[in-house]
Amino acid sequence: MVYIVHGEDISKSRILIQNQQKKMGAQSRIEVEISEITPESLYEKGCSNDLFGNPPFIVLDITNASRTNLEPYIEKITKIPESTTIIILSGKPLTKTNAFIKNADKLKAKLNLNEIKPQSNLFNFVDAVFYKQRERAYQELSKLSKDQVSPYEILSMVFYGIRTVTQAKTDSPSYKKLHPFVKTKAQNQSKNFTLEQLISIYENFRRIDMKSKLSEIDEEMLIPMVIETVLNS
Repeated sequence: MVYIVHGEDISKSRILIQNQQKKMGAQSRIEVEISEITPESLYEKGCSNDLFGNPPFIVLDITNASRTNLEPYIEKITKIPESTTIIILSGKPLTKTNAFIKNADKLKAKLNLNEIKPQSNLFNFVDAVFYKQRERAYQELSKLSKDQVSPYEILSMVFYGIRTVTQAKTDSPSYKKLHPFVKTKAQNQSKNFTLEQLISIYENFRRIDMKSKLSEIDEEMLIPMVIETVLNS
């Protein structure tokens, strides 16, 4: 049986491989990168049972296949006995133009895409900051960092947060046009600040933003400075 396991969540792919090996009762597995084996050698390994007559369990890593001609490998795999388990593994998502994906039917392969799902949420982060929840704010920032969200994208959302909270504090006409859910959150958050504090926070945000653009503030310190500006107000 052939499986095509691909995607950036390599840990999930590895768990799938381990579970499949356990399911098949394979005592060992052969792992090889495509650059280290020829189509002919792959065929030979795929046809060679162990001393106890157990069929092979092979993991062929094509993550770094680059411009390797995959067609000869596909042809050889189609001739390997179905009792052999072959996992085509890629640590990157494979596109529809990939030879293995295009020939999945020919290989009678099962496809499994393991993508990394974003764990972060910018709105959760902004809420934590303006509710003055220090631990939660840094937890949400950690998630954003793991998902490689730009500090400048985060900063733009924090500016959105301060504007919304200020609108609620002043009961401005623009505040009345907001969605009821947003209005309720902003109203509750505004209770943590005086109008003078909000004006001061906004001005400090503006200065931090300007200094970051002039490279006077390290990018990694940009958002922690913003968080502390709010928490210490």
